[in-house]
Amino acid sequence: MKKDFLILICFLTSVVGLILIYIAAINLEPKQIELKDVTSELVGRSVLTSGKIVYKKTHAAGHLFLTISDEDTKIQIPLFAGFMNTLKEVGLTENDFEIGLKISVSGLVDEYQGQLQIIPRRDGDIKILND
Repeated sequence: MKKDFLILICFLTSVVGLILIYIAAINLEPKQIELKDVTSELVGRSVLTSGKIVYKKTHAAGHLFLTISDEDTKIQIPLFAGFMNTLKEVGLTENDFEIGLKISVSGLVDEYQGQLQIIPRRDGDIKILND
């Protein structure tokens, strides 16, 4: 009887813990910051920022590499082929991302070859703010 009670308590505690983790995960909002405040200390964290597209390169494999900037800071935004396919489903193509446009991007901060990047994960993570 005591063993069954202990198993029940462990099970209930696990279920409550999983529910709390799930609730925390769906309510987690990326940290909204200025582009200049994106630093290597934020690698692995989710951020939301904006900037003007100052560089655009299309890769033969279907990737699109953007660089956004404010007055002083430049951050790379890699849009990999799978993500570009997701954007096409909602009506965005590489032609929509023109140099000079201001975009908002949400994603994980990463570092590649010494350069900071923000990697969007869902179609709603990148928005064109002006035409």
